[in-house]
Amino acid sequence: MAAMAALANGAGAGGVAEDKGGVRRMRAAGGESDNSGENGGAVSDEEDLDYVPGMEKAAEEEKRLAAERMAAGGDAGGTQENLSKDKFQELNHLLDQSALFTDFLSEQMTNVENKVQGASATKKRKVMARSDEDLMKEQTELMPLLTGGALREYQLKGVKWMIALWQNGLNGILADQMGLGKTLQTISFLAHLRSKSITQKFLILAPLSTLANWVKEVKRFCPDFPVMLFHGDKEKRKELKDELDRLMPEKVWGTDGEGKRTVINEIDNKNFPLIVTSFEVCLSEIRYLRKLHYKYIVVDEGHRLKNHECRLFKELKTLSTDNRLLLSGTPLQNNLKELWSLLNFIMPDVFGSLDDFESWFDFNADSVDEQRDLVVKKLHNIMRPFVLRRLKTEVAKDLPKKKEIILYAHMTPVQADFNKQLTEKTLEAVMRQKQAMYTSSTLASFRNTVMQLRKNANHPDLITAPFEQDIFFPPVQKLLDDCGKMQLVDRLLSHLRKGNHKVLMFSQMTKMLDLLGYFLEERGYNTFRIDGSVPQATRQERIESFNNDKEHGVFLLSTRAGGLGINLTSADTVIIYDSDWNPHQDMQAMDRCHRIGQTKPVHVYRLATANSVDGKMLARAKDKLKLEKIVITKGNFKQDYDNDKRAVTASKEDIIALLRPDTDAGQVLAQSGVLTDEMLVRVCDRSDLLDGFKGEPLPTIGVGYRVPEVDTGANLLGEVEDE
Repeated sequence: MAAMAALANGAGAGGVAEDKGGVRRMRAAGGESDNSGENGGAVSDEEDLDYVPGMEKAAEEEKRLAAERMAAGGDAGGTQENLSKDKFQELNHLLDQSALFTDFLSEQMTNVENKVQGASATKKRKVMARSDEDLMKEQTELMPLLTGGALREYQLKGVKWMIALWQNGLNGILADQMGLGKTLQTISFLAHLRSKSITQKFLILAPLSTLANWVKEVKRFCPDFPVMLFHGDKEKRKELKDELDRLMPEKVWGTDGEGKRTVINEIDNKNFPLIVTSFEVCLSEIRYLRKLHYKYIVVDEGHRLKNHECRLFKELKTLSTDNRLLLSGTPLQNNLKELWSLLNFIMPDVFGSLDDFESWFDFNADSVDEQRDLVVKKLHNIMRPFVLRRLKTEVAKDLPKKKEIILYAHMTPVQADFNKQLTEKTLEAVMRQKQAMYTSSTLASFRNTVMQLRKNANHPDLITAPFEQDIFFPPVQKLLDDCGKMQLVDRLLSHLRKGNHKVLMFSQMTKMLDLLGYFLEERGYNTFRIDGSVPQATRQERIESFNNDKEHGVFLLSTRAGGLGINLTSADTVIIYDSDWNPHQDMQAMDRCHRIGQTKPVHVYRLATANSVDGKMLARAKDKLKLEKIVITKGNFKQDYDNDKRAVTASKEDIIALLRPDTDAGQVLAQSGVLTDEMLVRVCDRSDLLDGFKGEPLPTIGVGYRVPEVDTGANLLGEVEDE
């Protein structure tokens, strides 16, 4: 109750407290925070914080999948430790099919190279790096319409992989790590098709936040490639549909064998544009889009199709198309069922049965390691022809280095009191009593304790504001006094400001962004902001202004709306104020600035409140990444082979090591105190990310911080352990 009284004496209960200049700023009207859906609508805190992934650890997920299948009557007669002989026969049959596809692709990519450079040049390229002149010559041969820039060698290889897929009638998933230019590679591939007089229709489906970038990149790199942004209100879309109708193929009429007049041919209109639209508009205009036949449908952020029972997945499968291509830097997010959905979308004939797919991973707790190792390796071989996955550490070696650092704040007395009452289930009664002093409106929900704990870790004002009935923000000093994270942000930004670092700051909650925006404005920072409520055109304007304006040093973004397809390479620092349950959302956020075009070393500061729910979230996120490392990262989906044309997969020891639970004794030290000013300077020093650094590196664990061990682009939470 003492904490409640202290709060009441501040902005919430007394008269109008004064701040800078004697004026307090009003809060924005509206509902709860959001996780910023890309359709522009807000999602409540309840929905955001209720989201807890189903997967705990890879082994537990496998057991759960097995239990679901057994409940449905599947796998009768199988043994406990080993897959049945029938299942292995099915797996081997699919493996044989996949091996054929792999051979086709390998030969086809070699043929593409031979046609452009000649066989002797191809042999030479196997042992030495290719010159920029060679690369540009091959680019011009393959994509004469691509005149706005030069592809990197790995991007050119990605285009040739897509060409090989197309020539063999196969679909695929371009799963390069975020920031490696999947958009440019796709545009280049479509430009290749158009240069081959393939003027049939191309459709690109993407999140709202990426649409403007798609259109901009097409116009920049292929100015002679017509493109249409198929978006807008109902009236605007009607105009666009009328324009498309005028550009439909010209019908050539003739007579059939019975002398009846009929269409005997259609001549494609070379001016028919590449259509770029959002998922929501696609669903709204699905009847019109079904009337068209497409040469290629490209789905950006293809993991949106991870649920094969969702409407988007079902509707897209009704569109008539020759080929499909998925783009996803995070092809595996939660479980094997989601991976199967993606593979079923691109190759329904090969990946036709979810039950069969899950049965190959029907591991029980007593399953032998060799069995597990064998089946995972077989999955790698099956998927290899259809998935191309490269990491920045492998192909973009000139990209400046990145380091992630977890910084721990400590609870203030107010936060500690709230935390205790939340865990003891007594805070709701206190809030009821407090609210009765001001209003008789419906009590805000306390049903989701985890959500309230997260709000408290971010800032207790997120809990108290709905009950205070104060339309003004608290004074800045009170914001600082009540929240350990806010104090840490204040110190961190002050140091970064002195070094002229531009910062991207992400949060799950728009109400938290409101507090941060008010706080930073009062501190004299010029900021921009993007969340789910910001229109597309405004987003693009703010992105371009931030990249070109030295006066704006901080960009506030909601993780879900601001973490997709946005290029903010003018920034060299990312602050993740509160982490997402889904680690890939945070990875997307990090890669807004650590991507092609970045020229400075990048620091990512992930903030966490010590000994709070934040630690649970980071541990859960780490567990989710384990499955991706097993299935995707360790599968060698780079389309590289040894001298005997055999792809090398992860060893048995690698796979077993990933499945073992981790131990971590460093958490106690990291959360034992707050960073000193001296250590903050050391933590923020980026000298060790520069080539030729010979100084003493920062210890990976210290009071108030820790540096996760990052061994691949997927393992961004390598050393985080459950508190």
